[in-house]
Amino acid sequence: MPALQPTTLPQLSLIFNKLPGLYAVLSPELTVLDVTDAYLKARNTTRESLIGAYFPHTFAGDPSLFHTPPVQALEQSLQQVLSHKQEHHITLLCFSASIPDALGGGTKEYYWSVTNTPVLSDSGELLYILHEAREASEKQARSSASQTDDYSSLLHSSVNAVTWEYDLVHNKMYWGPRLREIFGYTPEEMGPGGESWDERVHPDDFKAVQESIERANNSGSKVWTGEYRFRKADGSYVPVLDQGYIIYHTDGRAIRTLGSIIDLSENRKAETELKESDARFRHLLEVLPHMAWLADANGRVLYFNKNWYSYTGMSIGSTDGWTSVIHPEDTASVLTEWYNSVASGTPYEAEYRLYNHHDKTYRWFLERGVPMHGSDGSILYWLGTLTDMEEQKQALDRIREKDLQLENILNHSPVHLCLLRGPEHICQYITPGVTLLYGNRQYLNKPAHEIWPELSNTRFFHILEEVYTTGKTVTVNEHKLTIDKLRNGQYSDVYLNLEYRPLLNNGQPEGILATATEVTELVLTKQKAERLTLALQKQKSCL
Repeated sequence: MPALQPTTLPQLSLIFNKLPGLYAVLSPELTVLDVTDAYLKARNTTRESLIGAYFPHTFAGDPSLFHTPPVQALEQSLQQVLSHKQEHHITLLCFSASIPDALGGGTKEYYWSVTNTPVLSDSGELLYILHEAREASEKQARSSASQTDDYSSLLHSSVNAVTWEYDLVHNKMYWGPRLREIFGYTPEEMGPGGESWDERVHPDDFKAVQESIERANNSGSKVWTGEYRFRKADGSYVPVLDQGYIIYHTDGRAIRTLGSIIDLSENRKAETELKESDARFRHLLEVLPHMAWLADANGRVLYFNKNWYSYTGMSIGSTDGWTSVIHPEDTASVLTEWYNSVASGTPYEAEYRLYNHHDKTYRWFLERGVPMHGSDGSILYWLGTLTDMEEQKQALDRIREKDLQLENILNHSPVHLCLLRGPEHICQYITPGVTLLYGNRQYLNKPAHEIWPELSNTRFFHILEEVYTTGKTVTVNEHKLTIDKLRNGQYSDVYLNLEYRPLLNNGQPEGILATATEVTELVLTKQKAERLTLALQKQKSCL
């Protein structure tokens, strides 16, 4: 065979272009060297417009749908790769972009998960950065975005929230549709600029709020959060929670903030009720006789009850590193089962050995976890328990050991056994002696007529039907069988006593146990005795 020729670089480029994933190869200067066709199609752009361009700036003009603009998010991530030469992941890159008129026009919203991976030389020098984007659904994106901030679930679920947007460059304030319903103002009454908000913050709170906003802007923080008192149209002040998502220019200046103001006067009551409900729930978990845990929708453990800490010796309150108390031989299978359940949303179950810090041993536990769903069907939490099954496991091991002993006895027994199940007489078990009689062939899980086709002209199959139908035992004595017993090409006769005994379940046959006991020596001895008897009788008749 001729030697394979090395692949040329143009060929490699063609192969890379045809990869199904959304990939781009960047230089250490962050310019685009190559992209896959799938990436071009996803962004509705051309290779010519990207090759040689500074990659983050190819997203210029694409506004963020949630928090950080794509240009800023990419620059931060890529700088991390350049500085540390380690992979960096952007959980959410959400933006909208214009679609060319030739492709129908309009805009498209993108929800991507992005990974930037360094490609290093043997000496550790950074050669390239491989940029990979994966598409996510809008629902997944919004769900993930809501989990990035401490107060986001409150923002999205609150019925007393007013959305707002502030353009810092042009001092333009835009208010959401519920402004009048919640605070009693129309947008016109509030006024167009930022001062419309300033003058309605309680004077005693204004300075602290302004300082916290400046700190957030100066530090490059994505999110600003503040609690203060806000004046309604009727002149009364209500406690509010205000959270803004800060958008920055490429030069680092804060240029726009998007946010929500929540009237906490009702939410404080709901929050108190929620804390009381949560306390009752945790108390229930604490009084359970088993170890118990609670995890979020993504599988991150949030809570263990006191039994877990008492048994494993982990620091009370810690939830990270829980796999360290699982037996090293079981860890991989446990994590695989857990991640599969989280990904599919199906109940989780695993058996594994857990460390007992009191006696420094491992015991077997059965762990079960079930998803807890919200009103919209989405998973909110996972709830799980662990049950000690060491004694059951030891009992099963003893049963298995006895089964092995029994099987060993049967394998060395002079009686050859064959277990047939069901009306098709499927072979479920044989002892090695059966192969001595009929040779090496496929026995297990095969029907009798496939195993022994040469017996089709005998009474064998009629006997099986009779025993299975009537439930009565049938015996056949001194059945002669010609076999190559020593596997040397020399055939000889053997004699077997056969018994076909029905296996009954509630009086109904469900199988047949066929036994074969070799009686060749007995038959040959009896035949020899008969021949001697005949010879003696002939001698007497001649006298």
